[in-house]
Amino acid sequence: MSTQNQPDLFLSDQDGNVSLSNLRNILLQRSLPSDRGPISGEGFTEISDHESNGFAFIECYCTTESSLGYYYEALLDDDGLTSRRVQHTYYSKSKLVFTESNNLILKFDWTSEEKAKTRVKELIESFGPQMEVFKVTDQLIRVLQENYHWTAAKIDRIVKDGDNTKKVSYTIDPSDSNSRSVVDEEYRDHGNLYHLTFEMPFDHVARNPNTPSLINVKLYSDGHRIVINEDEFGSVSDIRNFQIHLMNELIRIKNESDGV
Repeated sequence: MSTQNQPDLFLSDQDGNVSLSNLRNILLQRSLPSDRGPISGEGFTEISDHESNGFAFIECYCTTESSLGYYYEALLDDDGLTSRRVQHTYYSKSKLVFTESNNLILKFDWTSEEKAKTRVKELIESFGPQMEVFKVTDQLIRVLQENYHWTAAKIDRIVKDGDNTKKVSYTIDPSDSNSRSVVDEEYRDHGNLYHLTFEMPFDHVARNPNTPSLINVKLYSDGHRIVINEDEFGSVSDIRNFQIHLMNELIRIKNESDGV
């Protein structure tokens, strides 16, 4: 989130970092009604403050209106049986994590809910900050593949003399550390890496004993998506701590690879 040149309402120091306390007030002003039952509006709810290794962040849910398109509803009026065009709308949820370092993690439980991300972006930008998407690029994936244990990859836009292959997907045996992936060696320098499954170390001091020290992470350049399986974690706090750790590591790696 870019807060440069924004009103003082959003700035906390000379570095232009977001004031989480002011942000919390804005979210509360746009909070959903507390009544139980189906959601009937856009807004924020279940706003809570957290900290991970001294890193402060706010977590909340956001509801946005989505559409399944239009349909024609039959009805009787003075002119007899007729039809009218009606838009079918509904409200979907997403989880937001605002960090003190001006970053936002946008989380969805289901792939079908991801269509709401454009509307979520619009709601947040209505506060003042401008949003820039963290992009999963071929360069980032290659750096991760070189430095972490990976188990699956996909390559497209393959250009190789004497070979008409245009796209390839492959999975390696994680228990076989002595063998090499011939497919990876054959194609990785001749195409664009657009997916990688790899293991991110997680050694948080308060990690639940049921949470493994290596977490499977899937990156996709299509939609710049990052996927984790929350069933791997032994506690909700571990999910929170890992998502902050993963965010910080990916930003650091990308900045280093980009020479920032």
